Amino acid sequence: MMGIGGAIKAIVALIIVGAIGLGGWYLMNLKADLAISEMNNQKLQEGLQQQQELLEQQQKDITQIQETNKELSQQNEKQRKDVDSLSKKFAKRDIGERAVENPELVEKLVNRGTENVLRCLELASGAPLNEKEKAAKTPVEANRECPSLVDRNYSAPTN
Repeated sequence: MMGIGGAIKAIVALIIVGAIGLGGWYLMNLKADLAISEMNNQKLQEGLQQQQELLEQQQKDITQIQETNKELSQQNEKQRKDVDSLSKKFAKRDIGERAVENPELVEKLVNRGTENVLRCLELASGAPLNEKEKAAKTPVEANRECPSLVDRNYSAPTN
């Protein structure tokens, strides 16, 4: 039979084995939690990287939009100057008086001006330059009504 001393030793041994078993189980759970935490951290890092890339792309898009707006404003200003130049041309001439004097000439001038203005609308809508416009020595030679649409660097004379 076992004495009290043997029973105490057996109980102590069971407690030690139980503590080691609980410690091992606790460590296994810690390792599993650590693995889950590392996976979550990796997903978080990937999400942050994607957000950073998105922010950079948005910044590029904003810069491009600002540049496009600036170009459009400049183009709009040039076209406004062309319209002002045309208005000054018409203000200098009395078409009615000239039509009475030489109706064929006025008809020819009006028809040519109308063709040029229609071509201006095509160019303003994004049409490419035709061969005649490409071959012209000056923007005014290519189209008298809207030379800045033929050559973006053209500036109407300020009279």
